[in-house]
Amino acid sequence: MLYTISFWYLLFLLYSIIGYIAEVVSCSITLKKIVLNRGFLIGPYLPIYGFGCLIMVWLLFRYEDDLLVLFIMSAFFCTVLEYFTSLLMEKLFKLRWWDYSNRKFQINGRVCLDNALLFGLGGILVVKVLHPFLSGVVYLLPSSITIWLAIILFFIFLFDFVESSYIIVRLKINVDNYIHKDATRKIKQEVLKAIRKHTTLTSRLLKAFPNLTSDANKRFMEFTKLLDSTRKEIKIQKLKRKIEKVKKK
Repeated sequence: MLYTISFWYLLFLLYSIIGYIAEVVSCSITLKKIVLNRGFLIGPYLPIYGFGCLIMVWLLFRYEDDLLVLFIMSAFFCTVLEYFTSLLMEKLFKLRWWDYSNRKFQINGRVCLDNALLFGLGGILVVKVLHPFLSGVVYLLPSSITIWLAIILFFIFLFDFVESSYIIVRLKINVDNYIHKDATRKIKQEVLKAIRKHTTLTSRLLKAFPNLTSDANKRFMEFTKLLDSTRKEIKIQKLKRKIEKVKKK
């Protein structure tokens, strides 16, 4: 049982990393510059791709010989996943993480026909090529290495998720109210300028989502003040412990 969970978790991570690479390549081509920061997590992985690929494998593998059905079902399931992921993340973080409102054939800016077609092609690629290859590679690992590797990577992923989520919640950036382009650019410049003076981690998150606007600067400053006060409190506590040790001696 533990081996099976570990086996699928490693595949989940591999698909998430492949999704990250695909996003980086796609965005770099679209923006005509290298874009390395995608997603809200620190690590180079996008869980939505991991879940999407596993859904394709678990539910659609039976259709591997019928490419048309595989294409349609992949497009449908992944589009549904993308829609509800966008909705859930917006409810949790009060943020719109991606917006396809400027594209034709889209639904509430959360999903669009272009992506659905790519998901369909991706489903064929995953089921026919990627999964047989990647599962074969993972299967070659000794069971003990598979289990321990999965456990270690799970805790790294968990820490990443908790830390990133905490920072985003503390920032409380809201993009429901759009402002004109020049003001947005000015706010972004001010926020990035403040980030360089403080935390690299927060810099990673905001570079990943350069279009986040609203009262970001104000919220960011509140967050950095909290960080500074926390650091000072930790230093005070350490100093108190040292004093107590000296007194005991």
